[in-house]
Amino acid sequence: MPTILYNTNSSLISKYRRSNASKPYKGLPSKKAHKRLSLPPDIFKEESGYTRNCNDDISFQSEFEKDSVGYLQDLCCSVYPSSLHQRIKNLRGSPDLQINAFIALIFKNFIKSWYGVKIPTNDSKFLTELYNLVQNLVKYMKNSQIDYGSLLLDYIPCLVSSHLKALRDCPQDTNLVYEHYCQLTLYDSKRYPGLFIDIIQNKMNTKSLLQRSFLDSFLNELVFGHILDSIIEPYHLLNGLNIICKKIKLRSAMNPKESSTDEKSKAGAWSFVGKIKHKISQVGKLVSYSTSMKSPNMDSTGIPEIPFLQRYIFTFILVDFFKLPMRKPFLFSMCRTFQCWISKSKFLNKMMYRMFANTAQAKITDPTILGGLFVSLRHSLFPNDSAMGPPKTIPIDDAFLEFRGECVSNVWDVCIAYRIDKILAIKKFDIEEVIHSLSKDRDCNKLLLYRAMDCVAAQLP
Repeated sequence: MPTILYNTNSSLISKYRRSNASKPYKGLPSKKAHKRLSLPPDIFKEESGYTRNCNDDISFQSEFEKDSVGYLQDLCCSVYPSSLHQRIKNLRGSPDLQINAFIALIFKNFIKSWYGVKIPTNDSKFLTELYNLVQNLVKYMKNSQIDYGSLLLDYIPCLVSSHLKALRDCPQDTNLVYEHYCQLTLYDSKRYPGLFIDIIQNKMNTKSLLQRSFLDSFLNELVFGHILDSIIEPYHLLNGLNIICKKIKLRSAMNPKESSTDEKSKAGAWSFVGKIKHKISQVGKLVSYSTSMKSPNMDSTGIPEIPFLQRYIFTFILVDFFKLPMRKPFLFSMCRTFQCWISKSKFLNKMMYRMFANTAQAKITDPTILGGLFVSLRHSLFPNDSAMGPPKTIPIDDAFLEFRGECVSNVWDVCIAYRIDKILAIKKFDIEEVIHSLSKDRDCNKLLLYRAMDCVAAQLP
């Protein structure tokens, strides 16, 4: 990456010098200045003479359909210099093109707004180096072999278990939650995100102080700061859970159970036999799917020695989350007996590992799903594929308490609809406790995400 030098004798100084360039620098904006920036556009225009248009976010125009290959290529070409256009045209696979389109909009909003404007230059090497950096990181992650079995079946459940337990034990005082959470989980709050920034910079193996300083600010302030804080907000987690519960309730309402005794009598024994045949057919398809398809990293020599039902995720579900030993001791003993019997069968263990690889692992590693995730993220942050959209209004105080109560009611309705409350002896208070823990502190949820990323980073070469 070239070193940027500001030549005071350059002839471009007079060209790019602003009318107020001779005014002394007064430091960061004061509270009055922040208030001024929040004023309506007309007032802002009258005070400074600077024309600010609220409709500057003009939708990106392309001859191709939105989110198509041609559209994403045009979007990337509109940000990067012409020297990279041919390389961008060669990006056709998923998720490379979707990732580059998302990163290009970040560069457009947070890099090109000052490089070439506040720093007058026509040099394109800076954006070229940034593009190369993104390609190297994407290639590095695609070539890294990650043990998704241990990650999803052991590490993540263990982290979530300690996360929920620590949040339950934290005091109600919001000012002390994060401090006590760090003590209970034995994690230093200063460890992240510096750990990940050091890993990225070490993989680059650069000696450029400019490049290291830029990456440190870009990753620390923007990626792990502004963007991640917006994504990890507890409201978004509860809102997603709320939407899922509403869809389940709607689907349950559209397929009501037959309650008429006359209809049941007409169905007779043939209906019961048909239902049994349908269930057997579903089980047969599931077994065939789990054993016939060849999954990545799941050949005959790749089956772990640990029995599938002995992984920590089942302890998390039965003991840590639903607390069956206290609520349903007989049901818990039956589950443990079932675990013991199944774990002795190599065939059943192999089948369950195949099933896991063909479902959860296949979806995580599927390039189409990963590309769709970056498309959704781009739509959320950049609605018109131009400027970053305004942040979503998040309810606070009483409005947030009302929203959290609605989420608790929807989850409880789903439990009643599927009789989960009676099978697992769950009370509405238990749901309130979990929902309250998830929305207790944003920084605690952010630290949980950092710890999960730490598990992934530990498996990287």
